[in-house]
Order: sequence, then C-alpha cells, then structure tokens
Amino acid sequence: MPYVPSKKTDGKSTDRERLDAIVNILANESAEKITTNLSLIKIYDLVFRQITEGLRCIVNRENCMRGEESFEYSKLFACCKLTASSIYDVGKKYDYEGAYLGELNYAMTRFIQRVPQIMVERGIWKDELRYWVYAATVEALTCTAYYTRTLGIGVSGVFEDIKDEYKRRVNPAYEAAQIIKSGDCYDTPYYTRLVEVVDEDGNLVGHQEVMLKRSEATLKQDLLDGCFVLTRKPQKPAEGGA
Repeated sequence: MPYVPSKKTDGKSTDRERLDAIVNILANESAEKITTNLSLIKIYDLVFRQITEGLRCIVNRENCMRGEESFEYSKLFACCKLTASSIYDVGKKYDYEGAYLGELNYAMTRFIQRVPQIMVERGIWKDELRYWVYAATVEALTCTAYYTRTLGIGVSGVFEDIKDEYKRRVNPAYEAAQIIKSGDCYDTPYYTRLVEVVDEDGNLVGHQEVMLKRSEATLKQDLLDGCFVLTRKPQKPAEGGA
C-alpha cells in the first residue's frame, strides 16, 4: 500500500477521509450495476478505465468529452469522473509529478474491498470473499494494467501493484482457511505447510507458512505438529519510575 497520510500520521491529515468518502459513493453506485457474479468484471473494468481516462485528461490537460455517454451508466460515469478529480486534487498539494499515483492506489484498493462489503450488506452476496470474487477482481485489474500500459502516466504500474498486493495480503489468508477446511493440494518437491501461531495462553492467533522440502513426515500434513508462540511485549516502565 502506498504512503497516504491519515490523522494517525500527524494528527491532522485528511487524505484518507476524503478519498474514503468518494470511494464509498463510487462503490455504492457500482454495486447497483452488478447483476450477476461475473458482471463484477465488467463493472470493475469500466470503473478502472473511466477513472484512468479521467486522470489522463487532467494530467495532459485535455477535454475528456468523447461523445454521448450511455444513459444506463451515466451516473456511474459521473462518479468515476468525480473520483478521478478527487484523487488528483488530494495528491496535488504535495507538488511533485505523479503524486496522484499513490492516491489512486489507495482509492482503488479501498474500492475493491468496499464493493463486496456493500453486496453483503444488501443481502445480495453471502460472503465478501470467495475464490470467484478474487479471480474476477484480478482479471479486471490485469486488463486495466494492460490497457493503460502506453499512456505514460504511471497508472499501469499502479494496477499491477494493486493486483500483486491483493494476492499477497488477501489470498494467502483465504487459502490457509481453505487448506485447514478441505486439505492442501500441493505435493511438489518443495512446498509450504501451515503451522499454528498461538499466544502465551495457548489461544489460536492465526497461521503462518513454513517452507519445506517434500518429505514423508510432512507430505500428508495440512497443519504441522507444534506451533509458534507469540509472546507479549514487555511493558515499558512508566516515565519517572524506578
């Protein structure tokens, strides 16, 4: 995730609050247009490309009007245009070329999380993350990265980065849950196996991957014997204390 300041940073920055507000509007409008599971790809692709086009026009100081917009998606297009303007404006105060790229990364990273949350809140989906949601999201991100590769404004790299971080931060934890539920499927010469992470009282905190060479001892194990113990931080002495 890029460095996008918040109040936690310095007690006053509102970058995230501003972007979160507009992303929530965009995500709600996008959720309105998702009619089937895999229509998620079409809507994400449309949103990503419209925002990218809006940024391209702002950066190159061009007129973005390109004929009449589809009435069906006119409100969504308007949300995309507003999102692109907000992303650029939030980054503009830092006064360096490409400042909007970090804001774009943050906004779209929040967007792909917020849409599934809204679909669950509305009772349309049962879960925020299933494998098809992950795969559809990656397809849209990949297509946008390819489509924008020649624009020369950095956005292709942003969508590649979002895709890679989505894989690193979200998919492994989901896979771990599925391995524990249904079993692993890797029996290659080298693989990973899960091990429990517990607190000092033996309560489960989570799981960690261990890299292994194939052996009879671990081949049939989904969860390794033993565990990692997460110890509590030692408390710092109070200021002025002995």
